[in-house]
Amino acid sequence: MGEDFRKVILLADYGSISLAERVYEELSKRDEIYGGLTPFNPDGLSINRFGNGEIDPRIVCNVRGRDVFLFKSFNICPVKWDKNKISRPTLDMLVYEPSAGYDELFVLNDTLRRSRASTITNVLPYMPYQRQDRRAKREGKKIRCPISAKVYAKKTEASGANMVINLDPHFKQIEGFYDEAITGFEELDSFVIFAEYTESNLMGDMGRVVFVAPDHGSAERASDYATYFERPLAIVDKRRVRPGVSEVRGIITDESLVGSHCILTDDLVDGGGTLVEAAKVLKAKGAKDISSYCTHPVLSGTAKDKLLNEGIKLVTTESILIPDREKYPNITVLDISYPIAQAMWCICNGRSLSQHLFDYDRYKEYKAGRAAQLQDSK
Repeated sequence: MGEDFRKVILLADYGSISLAERVYEELSKRDEIYGGLTPFNPDGLSINRFGNGEIDPRIVCNVRGRDVFLFKSFNICPVKWDKNKISRPTLDMLVYEPSAGYDELFVLNDTLRRSRASTITNVLPYMPYQRQDRRAKREGKKIRCPISAKVYAKKTEASGANMVINLDPHFKQIEGFYDEAITGFEELDSFVIFAEYTESNLMGDMGRVVFVAPDHGSAERASDYATYFERPLAIVDKRRVRPGVSEVRGIITDESLVGSHCILTDDLVDGGGTLVEAAKVLKAKGAKDISSYCTHPVLSGTAKDKLLNEGIKLVTTESILIPDREKYPNITVLDISYPIAQAMWCICNGRSLSQHLFDYDRYKEYKAGRAAQLQDSK
């Protein structure tokens, strides 16, 4: 296939290179990518800084007429690191900076648009500011604050993105925040990732498992796991008593928790306080082991130490880098490259994401079929 017909290209910032490489490896095994797949170049994108801290991006490969998938993390290198642009910053130089990460995304989208990319898809496994999706209330009154999720949605549109791929958005209605240039907001569900982990690691001990929602807002998520694996469901009754302070009042369940393995399910873990307080109440009810399935490991402040000290095993994804993960044996990070590759394959070939990604049994069947095809081809 000639270069002129290779239309799909993957670009990645420094925090996303490993993920993009694995996604490309999976896609490269498939010969039915519409338009063809350009070989992934980890140095195809450079994001340096000028001396005053301003962003200095460079895209060194041809994107004219290409369908570009831009992998962007919010772990950035905040300083100028190489005046000659001949090396990459090491992972320990990257820090989690949500606002600066968005600034990099916007200028990269603009660069791609001005370089005449055919389409620009932002692959953003985690998107900051999604929790700021409404005007907050304090003491029964709305306070003067922005709806930041809407602000960043509009900026993403304005900078040139045509589509966004996101894993487990914090609120389902975010798609409605994009209303002009964005032609698609593709929401991926982490259920297939954690369900696969459960089947691989816990089936021999499923008789003790209870799925737990750490608050009422997570009840639907926990219920999905409990229903699929035919296990009990519990809900932590957490009430906000004043701004920034919540109180756990008890556990709602019909089951005894004595000797159980409780798995708390949520979309993200930030300060870790919710998980710690829930774990204390669950242990008081007789739970023996506490785990948590949380998609996005924000883990701000001393969160990692809190979870370790409380004996909580955190099972999470690579949507946000955890640079010092080796210090925390209680943290397990799951690979998300396959569902992202599957989503990209569906997008490029006009296939249904719901059939390939949202039904776990179909997801397993298709993935096993792909593995068998590859084995037969060897």
